Amino acid sequence: MIDIETIRAETSGVQTVNHLNNAGASLPPRQVVDAVVEYLRQEELAGGYETAATRIDDLDEVYRATSKYLSCQVHEVAFTTNASEGWWRAFSSVPLTVGDKILVNRSEFQANAFGWLQAKERGVDVEVVPNTAEGLIDLDALSAMLDEQVKLISMTMISMSNGAVQPAAAVGELVENTNAIFLLDACQAAGQLPLSVDEIKCDFLAYTGRKFMRGPRGTGILYARESVIDKLGPTPFVDGRSALWSDQTSYRYHDHARRFEMGEFSYGAKVGLGVATNYMLDIGIDAIAARIRSLATSLREQLASVPSVVVVDEGGHQSGIVTFTLEPLTGGSEPTDLSEIQAALGQRGINLSAPMCTNAQLDIGARSIQQVLRAGVHYFNTESELSALVEALADLVD
Repeated sequence: MIDIETIRAETSGVQTVNHLNNAGASLPPRQVVDAVVEYLRQEELAGGYETAATRIDDLDEVYRATSKYLSCQVHEVAFTTNASEGWWRAFSSVPLTVGDKILVNRSEFQANAFGWLQAKERGVDVEVVPNTAEGLIDLDALSAMLDEQVKLISMTMISMSNGAVQPAAAVGELVENTNAIFLLDACQAAGQLPLSVDEIKCDFLAYTGRKFMRGPRGTGILYARESVIDKLGPTPFVDGRSALWSDQTSYRYHDHARRFEMGEFSYGAKVGLGVATNYMLDIGIDAIAARIRSLATSLREQLASVPSVVVVDEGGHQSGIVTFTLEPLTGGSEPTDLSEIQAALGQRGINLSAPMCTNAQLDIGARSIQQVLRAGVHYFNTESELSALVEALADLVD
């Protein structure tokens, strides 16, 4: 059981806004905000380098907490400033040459797509694994596509524009006995679902701190399996924290996941992500996942009762991301401008987002959906907040 009253008392924003944009950036708990501000106050009085020297244990807590969440070793965790940074550092370290092959799934986010599209321009083959009728990656098709040329599988566990949870562990089972590297984007999964890298069998896993983790913006995590390090090549993302300039003409990478870190970032935010991760672990990720799923199911059912609202989520296992569109409201053929609906809801104190197909061309773009309204429900949300959204939508449609 989650003590919702206590959680909401520790979440100041719920007093002023109905926040259902947790898939964009969630409301951080007061403990996280206090930790960041307190660290910055110490920097203000003592200096940045001097503060870091005295707060090593607090700065390193993010590694310990993350290793508990992901069921991995502490040295397999790297701190990054966002999910895209972590994803790109992993992707750029995979040696790819002309004729090599990358397999991607239809949940891919635009930042990831830019990586493999650039690789395609260099002569690397990129193939999209089809989905089943229910919108999940076709495991039989993936198995048939796995050959010796496949060097990388890039997969997003939950699309930013679709509530379906992709079967990452089943993909990991297929990839495990191949020479391919499995890179998983868990940006929308982290903080709302249990994540065990041993069960998923991924080589890399990246996520941001600002979404369902409820951490500060400008934070992220990259998990790098110890055994994958020997398969990697050079990367342009290198500085004095990730590598050692060993003599005038050579350098060597630091051991383990630290090779993916840079030396400069917001140190206070790093402390804040450690606090946010422990906050989540103290509540219990299983309880969090159960409550999110219950709230999201309720919201989908309520939305289905509103005229002109069409829920467009796929999959049998669905997440806290609820996406929907509106049928034309004027009797014409032109779709309703969902950004205007988003803005109107915002004026009523209800936060949603409105992703475009340019964010997810292989998902909603492939389904000929130009834009969706997206609610990302979290465990601190309430049924009354969901009802307020549905009532406001019904009023706007009317």
